[in-house]
Amino acid sequence: MDIRKSIRAQYLKFLDREPDLDDLDYYSNELETNRIELNDLIVILRNSNEFKELLKHQKIPELETYSTDTYNDIRIKGKIISSGYRNSEKRYNEIFKFCKKFNRPISVLDLGAAEGYFTFRLSEDFSGVFIAVESNPERKLLELCIKNNDHKILLLDKQMNLKNLKNLKEVQHFDIVLALNIIHHFDEPFQDVLDTLVSMSSFCFLEHPNPLENKSTKNSQRLETEKLNLDSFDPILLTKNQSGLGNSFNQKLERSLWLLKNTQSKTIDRGWRGSSKYDEEFGPGNHISIKSNFDKIDIDYGLRDEKRTWIQGIDLRTFLENNGVYPTNDQIINLIDDLKIEHAKDLGPHNLILNGANLFPIDQDDKLDTVNTKEKLKDFLKQSGLL
Repeated sequence: MDIRKSIRAQYLKFLDREPDLDDLDYYSNELETNRIELNDLIVILRNSNEFKELLKHQKIPELETYSTDTYNDIRIKGKIISSGYRNSEKRYNEIFKFCKKFNRPISVLDLGAAEGYFTFRLSEDFSGVFIAVESNPERKLLELCIKNNDHKILLLDKQMNLKNLKNLKEVQHFDIVLALNIIHHFDEPFQDVLDTLVSMSSFCFLEHPNPLENKSTKNSQRLETEKLNLDSFDPILLTKNQSGLGNSFNQKLERSLWLLKNTQSKTIDRGWRGSSKYDEEFGPGNHISIKSNFDKIDIDYGLRDEKRTWIQGIDLRTFLENNGVYPTNDQIINLIDDLKIEHAKDLGPHNLILNGANLFPIDQDDKLDTVNTKEKLKDFLKQSGLL
């Protein structure tokens, strides 16, 4: 296939003009390096303002209007290639302004990430680790992660319930949780879900449907009876946006974007799911307490004689138990092979922190474990069904 001829043909078909030389060079390189496919270029052209103007003036009568059912804008390599039906930019600007207060890398959990717009934007603009959770295959988020090739991003392909969230809270802590129009998808009480999300973070961005929304919105019948109580989280109203969902009445109803603060203690309660809680194993007061601000994170191990610098990311065991799919299994194997460690004592997956680009061993001064080499680790992961 002559790539440049194909690009030219698409420009003539959709925009009724020759491509600019810069565009031709750019998309030729994108296609040659497999960053995008020809279908992706078609989507880009059909979602461009230029194409929409041509349609408006009926200069391309043979084409049907292109519509997308994507929730948020689709973003690849810093460019929006398809618009969603929610206003992503306005909401992101509020999140961006807040995140600029951090003078250090941040960790973000994006629950119900859809097409990953907020995950990708934050990773483009900030240092840290950005974890998307999305189980709907129609969102094609794994494909988008691979195309973006951003090693600061992790993807968990898991349908979370309240029990899953509580298990995650016991072993992880995040600077920020994004809970943007996700809580109403849970079968469990909305307030319990919100309380758990705030408890695993320092700050939580919450957007929740308007109680007046109709059955176009999932669990709409519960919105009025299960109103969320935000009082204990020092709530700050950031902005309001139309829902964009359902009929014309429903679309115009506004949803509020809130910034919530965890005003309670921030703790990690056990080493991994299924292990004993620290307070049960070592006695009361031995959980891990997290004290963080915009400049640093301090860790208090209670009565235990333990010191360790906090590493942003999630442990490999939690990643795999929650169906982590990006980095892919092959990439995880490569990260294990690339580990630079001698005389390891315990390479169990709970002792390896994954930040996307690397695995970091922790707690290697503990007692000698049977999983103490890279090969034994890979065997353990395969035999246990984690990999």
